[in-house]
Amino acid sequence: MPASPHRSKRRDLRQNYLLFFIESVGYPLGFSLISSSTIIPLLLTTLGASNVVVGMAPALGNLGLFLPGVFSAPYLERTPIKKRIMVGFALIERAFILLIAGMVLIWGVARPSWAVVGFLISWTLSNVAAGVNLPAYFAMLAKCIPPEARGGLFGWGGAVSGIVGVAAAESAGVVLASLAFPGNFALLFTAAAVILTASVVPLLWTREPPDPIAGEHRSVKQYLADAIRSAGGDREYAWAVAAIAALSFALAAASFYSTYAVRELGAGTRDVARFTAITLGSSVVGMPLLGRIADKRGHKLSLEITAICFAVAAALALFAGSVESVYAVILLSGIGMSGVSVSQNLLLSEFAPTHADVPMYIAFSWLVLAPFRTGAPIVAGLVSDLASFHAMFWIALVAAAISLAVLVMAVREPRHR
Repeated sequence: MPASPHRSKRRDLRQNYLLFFIESVGYPLGFSLISSSTIIPLLLTTLGASNVVVGMAPALGNLGLFLPGVFSAPYLERTPIKKRIMVGFALIERAFILLIAGMVLIWGVARPSWAVVGFLISWTLSNVAAGVNLPAYFAMLAKCIPPEARGGLFGWGGAVSGIVGVAAAESAGVVLASLAFPGNFALLFTAAAVILTASVVPLLWTREPPDPIAGEHRSVKQYLADAIRSAGGDREYAWAVAAIAALSFALAAASFYSTYAVRELGAGTRDVARFTAITLGSSVVGMPLLGRIADKRGHKLSLEITAICFAVAAALALFAGSVESVYAVILLSGIGMSGVSVSQNLLLSEFAPTHADVPMYIAFSWLVLAPFRTGAPIVAGLVSDLASFHAMFWIALVAAAISLAVLVMAVREPRHR
């Protein structure tokens, strides 16, 4: 006797939840080994890069991440099943991470400037691939997981990855301290690529319901015009994007707290590994807590808490005079990054009127956010080099306060509109 539609739907939901949960554990765990706020700045500093170049890494990564969506979204809307596109470009993303491991190993000592340039190019291209696959990912998520379960999915996935990641961060510290450069960094990037690949491939087995195929083929220009008219005409959505744009400057500072500790306070490789462990430990608490809040009260409140954490972290950084005093800064900054991971894209996607509109809303918001996410790390690096780290921390504090004010005063929770 065939299963009832209701029972079949519940079975599909359980399977989809499990597969997305595996990915939500593996993705942050893999990237924890090459943390953009600790490990990558340490790698570039070891290769002799300036603060501006350290800031260019997240800037170029964000440029690659945020721009491709507007070009891929018109194709995605004509593709009823998104999972093959999503996983295919995710594997390209992982391939460039593996390429970085090879370049660091070959050029790290002999030609460090080549390694820096090779890293920046490969990191950018890796994020370009991510910029294509992520709109497909969130379109899949919108179809496969109901809104009230998404925050918990990311929250508990992040918590599990954080628990495992604390041990991984300590292992990374041992690798960095015990293996000679550049083999230590090459090993971390290789391990990250393997974990990230193992976590994304299972999404090919999701039971993804097909989208209706759009009747009219739209060019990128037409698609962008429609996005401006539809998404851009939503005032509260526009304010939400503005709040997230302001948060970019607080997020950029997170990449410099460990650099500040290394260059101004004398932190070593084991200290940086502890910073990574604290960041992951903060996700153990922050991601399930903010995910629970997002499921019950909405992603807007989650991002408001995120802005508060970033503001307090920047304020504490202004008074940090020892390596140990940076621990609280890293902890609060880590909770803030957890909030961005849990709620940024999910908040924006919930403004979309239908599941089919999710790629358009995500792509349009990323297009608007691209100059902020690209420019903020460069501004942070320039301010750190030309003025001081403390001047950059002040910018982060003010930006977080502005983001909080906009969210509180100008944005309603989209579920309650």
